[in-house]
Parts: sequence; C-alpha cells; structure tokens
Amino acid sequence: MTIEELKFLLKNHGLTPNKLRGQNFLISDEVLEDIVNVSEISKKDLVLEVGAGLGALTQKLAEQAKQVIALEIDQNFEKVLDKLAGVNDNVAIIWQDILSLTEEQWQKILQQYKFVDYKVVANIPYYLTGKFIRKFMTVGQKPLAMTLMVQKEVALRAVDNKKNSLLSLAIDFYAKSKVICLVGKENFYPQPQVDSAILYIYDIKGWSHQVDERKTWALIKRGFAFKRKKLFNNLLSDPQIDKKNLTLIFQKLGLDLNIRAEKLQVEDWINIAKAL
Repeated sequence: MTIEELKFLLKNHGLTPNKLRGQNFLISDEVLEDIVNVSEISKKDLVLEVGAGLGALTQKLAEQAKQVIALEIDQNFEKVLDKLAGVNDNVAIIWQDILSLTEEQWQKILQQYKFVDYKVVANIPYYLTGKFIRKFMTVGQKPLAMTLMVQKEVALRAVDNKKNSLLSLAIDFYAKSKVICLVGKENFYPQPQVDSAILYIYDIKGWSHQVDERKTWALIKRGFAFKRKKLFNNLLSDPQIDKKNLTLIFQKLGLDLNIRAEKLQVEDWINIAKAL
C-alpha cells in the first residue's frame, strides 16, 4: 500500500491516525513481504494478527495462512476490516484489546477453529511491546513463533545478552530471538520519531526449569526494581530474605556483591532461585 493509497483510504472512511494509540501505518509492500516471509506462514497455519489497522498485513497473511484471527481495538476501522473479511473467508475480526484477552478466551477461539498451534504476527504500539511479549511467553498455550514490528532500540535490547533486561529475560527463559532487519521511520505514515525493526521470536517452549516459575519471576522483578541499586540490595528489600544467607549464596555462586541485575544470565537467576 503506497502512501497515496493509504491517505485515500483514510479520507474515504473519514479516519485519522490516533496518536494516543500509537497508530503508524506501514506503507512499504517490501517490508510487509519481509514480515510474511520470516513468519514462514503455510496453508496449515492459524495466525493471530494483533493490530490489524487498515488490513494491509491482514490481506497478505490471508493469502498464505489457513486462518487469520485479527485483533483490533479501534472500531473506527470496522468498515474497512469487515469488507476485507467479506472477501476473505479465512479472516475473522475480533474487536478486543489483546492485553485483556484471557487465556480461556483464546483457548475457546483455538477450539472453535480446531487448532492447537498458532503463530503471532503483530505491528503493535511501541509502548505495549514489553507487556505484549511477556503475555505470550507466560501463557499456557504458547505460540510457535512471533514476528513483531517493534521500536529499533527495543529489538536490540531484546537480543542483548551482555546487558539483560526484563524484556530480554522474558524471551530468553522460553525462546530464542533475532533481529531480522531494521525498518526506517520513512516506511510509516504518519512518520514516527524513531526507527523500527522486525523482531523474530522462535523455538518457544514451556517453563522447563526446576524452580517455581511464579516465584522466579517475582525474584527477577525485585532484582530489577531499582536499576541504579546493586542486585544484592534490591533482593534484600524482600523481608523474607536473610542478609547473611544471601551473602553466602552469592559467594557460593561466584557472584560479586556489587553486581547489578542486568549482568545476570538465565542460569544465574535459576541458581539464585534454587538456593533461596
């Protein structure tokens, strides 16, 4: 979809991009093709598309997948998307915020279409990226893979193992990830202030570590609670953790008492969780 076609479509339906919802529409057919190609969509796949917008990506997914479930929260796009679904019998539109979609609701949708596995493709507002990824990494029925258009800095942080974050750990505990390519801001309308990237998350698996998942994440979140503070001091904010015992654990695991949370790898967090 060219910028001229996009502007015509918006004008024809009396639509204006909503800044509060972070609506920046992709206007590069080449990038749309990149998203579809890296997702490895086949006629056996169910694809959950999040943030369908004007349906440019939805249409390309429909041409490759067996079934596309497109979620969109902005019902101003109803006429456009209903028309698209009308000419593609393998497209279903759900008007709902992805973060409010419960696991039970999604299970019912999978059962309705007789699918067990699915893939996620999304061009989501940048401010939702962290919550979005954590949601799908921690649900019971995880996707096979996720192809996401995200802010460039977020994508690079997600794959940075030298300086970990809650986001990178949310991926590393369950999957592998890589940045497919960078996407300049000129490929969007309206043009955002930052560049983007296609982030591919794959080999997604369930929790396989010999520690409690919920307690481990509570520990990690406490460790990152105050980024300028040392990990040791952050963990001691839990009244149930004894300072002397924590010191012995750090020494046993060969961790510097001055280390910060961002320096720990998945195995380090698992070892601390086990020791506690």
